Amino acid sequence: MASKGDIQATRSTAAAGATAIVAPPVRLRAISVASDGGGAGVLELTTTSNAGTTLLIVDVPTGDVLTLNFPEDGILFAKGIFCKTKTNVAAYTLFTDKYSGAGLTA
Repeated sequence: MASKGDIQATRSTAAAGATAIVAPPVRLRAISVASDGGGAGVLELTTTSNAGTTLLIVDVPTGDVLTLNFPEDGILFAKGIFCKTKTNVAAYTLFTDKYSGAGLTA
């Protein structure tokens, strides 16, 4: 059974780039991806860098919002979350373990 804990929502419109969407090691618990209406979309997330190991590819139908909840402990992004591919996606929200705030260290 998955452990209970605080989560953090990080919304991004970032495309592929060298900057991490979430920099510290973190578990992705869920994701919501919104199509921009311009055709079927794809979002590819990696760890280490935008050229790093691909851990998640999400296909989004045209004009739709897709939300996925991951079972158990989610997906571990051991060296941060980076965007490798963002096509026909308006924005996405990453639901992760809480990684910033009072009492937490990076």
